Amino acid sequence: MKPFYYMLVAFLLLVPYVHAQGDSEAALLLDLKKTRADYEVAKQKFENDTKLYNAKAISANDYDRSKNELLSREVDYQKLILKLISQQSYITVERAIKYQDKRGNRKVKITLKSALEGNEEYLNQFKDHFDVFTPEMRSGKIYNIYVSLVDNESKTIIGTPYEYRVSSIELGKLADADFELLKDAESLTVALNYNNRKDEKNIYLKKDGSMSVLDIASMQFSQETELNNKAVYDITLERFSTTDDVYRLEVKNLPRQISYEFMDGESKVTQIRFAQGVNVKKLSLQVYLPDRDDSEVVIDQPLKFQVEALTATNGEKAGSEQLEIIPRGRGKIEVRANNLYHETTTGKEVAMDVTVRNGGSRRLDNIRVTTEKPLGWETVIEPALISSLDPEKEQVVKVSIIPPEGGGVGAQEVKIKTEATADNRKVDTEDKTVRIQVNAQTSIWGTLFLILLLVGFIGGVVWFGMKLSKR
Repeated sequence: MKPFYYMLVAFLLLVPYVHAQGDSEAALLLDLKKTRADYEVAKQKFENDTKLYNAKAISANDYDRSKNELLSREVDYQKLILKLISQQSYITVERAIKYQDKRGNRKVKITLKSALEGNEEYLNQFKDHFDVFTPEMRSGKIYNIYVSLVDNESKTIIGTPYEYRVSSIELGKLADADFELLKDAESLTVALNYNNRKDEKNIYLKKDGSMSVLDIASMQFSQETELNNKAVYDITLERFSTTDDVYRLEVKNLPRQISYEFMDGESKVTQIRFAQGVNVKKLSLQVYLPDRDDSEVVIDQPLKFQVEALTATNGEKAGSEQLEIIPRGRGKIEVRANNLYHETTTGKEVAMDVTVRNGGSRRLDNIRVTTEKPLGWETVIEPALISSLDPEKEQVVKVSIIPPEGGGVGAQEVKIKTEATADNRKVDTEDKTVRIQVNAQTSIWGTLFLILLLVGFIGGVVWFGMKLSKR
């Protein structure tokens, strides 16, 4: 009877607050007194009618009507109590603790409490009427409490199980609901559903102070990076501790050819400290790959390494995260030519050598050399296709450029273009421009005539000079 006694205390003290649900304090007090009085009248009448019926002073119908009236008044009294239950939450959130289990999973433990409040003096006037309540109401328990964790922004459930069922809580007792977080959060909404009532409480999660743990996480835990470039990992450090330690940051298991640094904005850091009341800190880890691969840095072979936070006081590991970097080679075409300016005449071929070199760190495949030329011009390229070219290797390509016989004279441009792939990806290339001065062809007879004319002129000048010298 005592648990029920406390429960009824809580019920009756709710009366001053239920006006927010549409009834005033005075109206509920009057209803409670009226239903109690009606019940007492019906009970007294039924007791009297029972005696009369046993004495055969009234009929069975009159006796049944009296009995039904008592049951009706009893139900009305119970309804009012149930109405008070439905209008006010009796479940409070005592604690909400965020912690990590041994496998590193983020979890939240919600501790619920059934309210235990009351005024014994006020309750005494109802002691004689405890018999109107059902056995379930006398038990002093609240049954079937469903608990969910809801994200404050998206309003979606972020805890598993999605609904945690607490079968019952006795008045004044505690019950725990344990969740695994599907999405990390500093604060969230605890949604409660019980007694046909829904209640939501926006709560800032408290860290488990019994553990000195620093959780390290990175969403980009695996990255592909070309040689001679850097990979940037966004690092989130979350403290699950109440201590004010300084943490030293280190990276383990990276080859010596690979350097790194931790950045806090624009500043390099090797140690961190959490400010008062701050439990989350964001940094970036920049990892620099060398320009060439070797036996330790192998192209396309993942390199696994760890980011660790050590306590500055005793060097104990407070947290770690495994990351991965995959070195990727880069194909690079270099095109060289000794001379990019030529003179020729119409119809006469210009022959030149072009050297194609792989200046990258990955094999080049399907290298094609083509030209972009003026209308009517011809080009011959040998070889037109280089099937593959390893890094630091080169091959000479012969290019013949032939202007048309009846074409115009003047300066023209021919572009030498290359294309290739590396690791099934297209490689950026650089075009080379060849400038060609085309002159008109000269007739062989005209040239011979000019030569003879020049020889005759020179001979005449010599003969005339000799004549003058003899005088």
